[in-house]
Amino acid sequence: MRVAIYVRVSTNEQAKEGFSIPAQKERLRAFCKSQGWEIAEEYVEDGWSAKDLKRPKMQQMLKHLRKGKFDLVLVYKLDRLTRSVTDLHELLKIFDQHNVLFRSATEVYDTTTAMGRLFITIVAALAQWERENLAERVKFGIEQMISDGKKPGGHSPYGYKFDRDFNCTIIEKEAKTVQMIYQLYSDGFGYRSIAERLNDLGIKPRLAKVWNHNSIRDILTNDMYIGTYRWGESVIPNNHTPIISEPLFRKVQKTKDVRALDRKRVGKFILTGILYCGNCEGNKMQGFYDKRDEKIYYRCQKCNRLTHEKNILERISSEIQHLITSKEYFTSKLEKQMNEPDDINVPELNKELEKIKKQKEKWYDLFVDENNPIPKDDLFARINGLNEREKEIHEILYEIDGDDQESIEEKYSRLSQLVDFKKHFDIADDFTKKELLFTIFESIFMYREKGKFKQITLEYTLK
Repeated sequence: MRVAIYVRVSTNEQAKEGFSIPAQKERLRAFCKSQGWEIAEEYVEDGWSAKDLKRPKMQQMLKHLRKGKFDLVLVYKLDRLTRSVTDLHELLKIFDQHNVLFRSATEVYDTTTAMGRLFITIVAALAQWERENLAERVKFGIEQMISDGKKPGGHSPYGYKFDRDFNCTIIEKEAKTVQMIYQLYSDGFGYRSIAERLNDLGIKPRLAKVWNHNSIRDILTNDMYIGTYRWGESVIPNNHTPIISEPLFRKVQKTKDVRALDRKRVGKFILTGILYCGNCEGNKMQGFYDKRDEKIYYRCQKCNRLTHEKNILERISSEIQHLITSKEYFTSKLEKQMNEPDDINVPELNKELEKIKKQKEKWYDLFVDENNPIPKDDLFARINGLNEREKEIHEILYEIDGDDQESIEEKYSRLSQLVDFKKHFDIADDFTKKELLFTIFESIFMYREKGKFKQITLEYTLK
């Protein structure tokens, strides 16, 4: 029996007897020896909560599980694995799919029987109840911290670095990027065009590889940049040094609202500006609304050929569906993506992970040192800071993990079945349809022989 040992402690459990990493590992190794089991791998989650499955070693273990590297997962207690009923069911489902068993060294579970499953679910429900009660107490503590002017935690926004007491450091290079984003938007650029500009300039976001319209929008709507801090219903103005002036921030919000209103008022003619008459060497076709049948048509002003908008949209959405699910197009895009040079220095990131591990061990040693102990709050602040950076590195490494990458054929087989562009296009609003078509196509040419019921043909050029 090949066994995967999973060991976990949260930051505040490190000093508790029986929960420490060495204590768990020692007992689990002894348990395996008594059963005559072979230890295939040990996954040590140091300083991570069990509130969800987004833990570095948990994700690594699940990847190895899918590759068949072990037959059983062994933990010291169930709550080392998870404290969520939903996550437990998800894990048991994954275990079943890959014929992997689950055992606890200190509790009696048998996941192969209905009664065993019921029992483990009840225990997990109690663990979740305990965690939710803890969450309520934590929320109360957070509200108290805010009233005392202290930062309750979470990631610092791009451009800032906050410590627990709200001492704020502006990261100058990032702050200049934030200022550039606000100025570009104020000058008339949209989310996507700003993201493209930053990517072209080689400016990197903090976590992701590239900027996108969502990351730009988040920055443009965050009043942290004018010195305001929000937590739930609590709002603290003038809490820290602003990066953006309040007049510029208000101007951007007003511009954003106006553009949103403009999008709602988008013209009825989705294809105007992109649809041309192929019979007349590219003369633009104009949209008009026919009150008689309450439908939209497009007419060439030169030859007077016209067509119903629905005919064009039906054809073009079907063409896009075919285009993005065709094997040739799909694999060419994947090959380009998978062969793109990566400027991420993986060895350096792995070295940093090892350094973080040693730093955490150092702080834990100082915490239990009777001759030179460090305060508990100081330990938690340092460990949480290291955990945040560790999580950032793991997220980057997961994206470029070549060992776990599917082949192009596997990706095509899986993803092509999930793409249903036509379905989503049909239910989209007019603005979304127009924006999408203008993003994909440079121009669409309609050809039609003279006659009321003649079929149309389309040609197009892609951007």
